[in-house]
Amino acid sequence: MVKLLSKIGAFFRNVVVLKWAVQFIFLGGLIALIFNYLNIAVGNLANTNIAFSWGFLGETPGVSIAEGLYTLPKSGLQMLQTGMLNMLRITVTGIIAATFFGTILGIARLSNNYIVEKTATSLLEVVRNVPLLVQILFFQALILSLPRLEVYDVGSVLFHASSKGVALSWPNRQDGAWMFMLYFLITLYISNRVYKQRVKLLEEQGRETKPFLWSLSALVILFAVGWYGGYRIVGIIGFVSGFISQGLEVLPGIFYQILLSVVAGYISITSVRKQISSKRSGELQGKYSDDDYFKMIITIVIAIVFIALMFAPVGQGIAKFLVGDEPTFKSDWGLPQFFGGISNALDWSITGAPYELNMAEIEQVGTTKFKKYSTEVGKSLTVGYFATWLGVVIYTAIFISEIVRAGIMAVSKGQSEAGLSLGLRRSSLLRLIVLPQAVRIMLPPMGNQYLNLAKNTSLGIAVGFPEVVAVGQTLYNQEGQTLPVFLIWMIFFSTVSLTLSTIVNYYNRKLKIVER
Repeated sequence: MVKLLSKIGAFFRNVVVLKWAVQFIFLGGLIALIFNYLNIAVGNLANTNIAFSWGFLGETPGVSIAEGLYTLPKSGLQMLQTGMLNMLRITVTGIIAATFFGTILGIARLSNNYIVEKTATSLLEVVRNVPLLVQILFFQALILSLPRLEVYDVGSVLFHASSKGVALSWPNRQDGAWMFMLYFLITLYISNRVYKQRVKLLEEQGRETKPFLWSLSALVILFAVGWYGGYRIVGIIGFVSGFISQGLEVLPGIFYQILLSVVAGYISITSVRKQISSKRSGELQGKYSDDDYFKMIITIVIAIVFIALMFAPVGQGIAKFLVGDEPTFKSDWGLPQFFGGISNALDWSITGAPYELNMAEIEQVGTTKFKKYSTEVGKSLTVGYFATWLGVVIYTAIFISEIVRAGIMAVSKGQSEAGLSLGLRRSSLLRLIVLPQAVRIMLPPMGNQYLNLAKNTSLGIAVGFPEVVAVGQTLYNQEGQTLPVFLIWMIFFSTVSLTLSTIVNYYNRKLKIVER
């Protein structure tokens, strides 16, 4: 008995056991704390006759949205979709614009030209020392100070700015637009492959292969072929998607539960095997630390819990949602509907040009004096959208410019001297030698700025821009479901942030120096 107690005492004094036990206790306590607060919140809502429910996602909100995918949403789900897409519109275009503008500004800060350098520095000091919300309100006030729309403005215009916002001519999508967009992505991939192949020949044979010219030629030729009907070839994907949609419609919900369970098991097994393989090198000789065992056990436990949930009521609800047969949400997002939508969008019977350039139009509503930009033709940017977009882009670009400047300065001066000794011009030196090396340093902090830009779009609520926070606030004020809306906000912003982080980390790994 004494020996048994001694062994038990030694077991619980073991450092590895203590470390695992503390981590499991902390994790369990954290989960219990979260569930406890959720239960308290649900109970408090029930006491105020507002029961916690997701039913509002399927009910008609009875409000209109100023702009977006659904200006008259038929359900709370559509209303939130509109806010999410409005937020993503600013995020995606804003990241591209902020990166471009920030790079130019960062290079300008290093210019030998006194006026260029001082102008860039002055802009930086002003913008980064003024709160972003103040800047967004300033841009709103700036646009509202423009002249109002008058009777003589009614008609088609190439570009117009007024207190109603900004209108410009825009290529409007036709029936074949989605097919052409996919065809164009394939064209970009082919052009990139042509470029890499010509570079490979240049390195192997030492002769001039003109990779850029070949790549550009391939892009122009394939683009021209696609514009005049060649894009219809991607209709093959739509044809296959139609068969997949029909096949998924006859599958029961249990199929999705089993499928997700198999995927979770496969991912966990692959992860464990990868961790085992990483320790089989000659240096490590198959030795595993307690952290390695902990990671493998946690991976397996998470997979088991996920598989168990798949056959619980939670998993049944997810299966119904994927089938497209969830009455609570009135979902049309099921996998059969998803592939059916692809089949309809990529139908090779579609003919005609994929885009049509339409002039912006100013129209008068009825016999009243109210005039507005048409939403049917051209592109109109509302005051809220324009102020929010301009604010977050300029604010983020300022910080990106400092990252670019620091990245360029971190490249060894000898690299520039070597390039100049070969007769390169300063523009070619910057493009071919300095920036490619600086990107390795710049990319991680730029990823943080992209995350900031995505989250800063929520400030659009101050200028009436209907992004996800603004429409969510309207929704919970009307329905009283504050907690569900907050959960949706957290899940959505976490998903966007993790997606951006994954993309940045992927390119960060691709650009790292591989030692030989």
